[in-house]
Amino acid sequence: MPPFLRKLSDPERLRQSLEVIWRYWRAGGWLMVPLAAVAFLILQRYFSLHRRLQTALSAPEECVDALENRLSTGNAIGSVHDWLATLPGAVPRIARHVLARMEAGLSFHEAFRQCRAGEMGQYQHAFYVMGALVAAAPLLGLLGTVFGMIDTFHGVALRSGQTTDLVAGGISQALITTQVGLVAALPGTFGLAHLHRLYQRLTNEIDRCQSHLFMVVERME
Repeated sequence: MPPFLRKLSDPERLRQSLEVIWRYWRAGGWLMVPLAAVAFLILQRYFSLHRRLQTALSAPEECVDALENRLSTGNAIGSVHDWLATLPGAVPRIARHVLARMEAGLSFHEAFRQCRAGEMGQYQHAFYVMGALVAAAPLLGLLGTVFGMIDTFHGVALRSGQTTDLVAGGISQALITTQVGLVAALPGTFGLAHLHRLYQRLTNEIDRCQSHLFMVVERME
């Protein structure tokens, strides 16, 4: 059994660990609540967006080539549309809606522009929200640092028997909130970079689909 799980299985060690966490929480003050909420939202947004991008990228690699072959060999648009409906991922979904819009009378470029905007717009909003959360975490930590230093200077100014306790409490709050803010922001920053890589990969696949589909549509006309 790993050492971490061994500690959790020991009631005494678990109690000691919870006491340490509780001391950290109390020392950080009320700002620990929004910091914990931001950290949770960063993780939730990352896993949610990661799952959505992975689902969008789940189309078979040969999907675009197969689509081009089916349209080039004169298959009916209806049969191609039904075949695309059986495939997962964003590329078949976009191609299906593009063909439907072209049958309704839209030009290829306008149909593809509408479908691309509808597919990719949802990710852009999610990126904005997650980026704001990642930026907010260290700022909340910095706010805790300011409050902690204010309490520290207040304790020094009192010059009473409680000066040591007040100074120690202020410094603890300043350091702990800064630490928690950085701990929340750093994984979020790396996670955001990973999500951007997946988003760029999806963009490249959609661009490839657009160029291949346009060439087929030109030959059909």
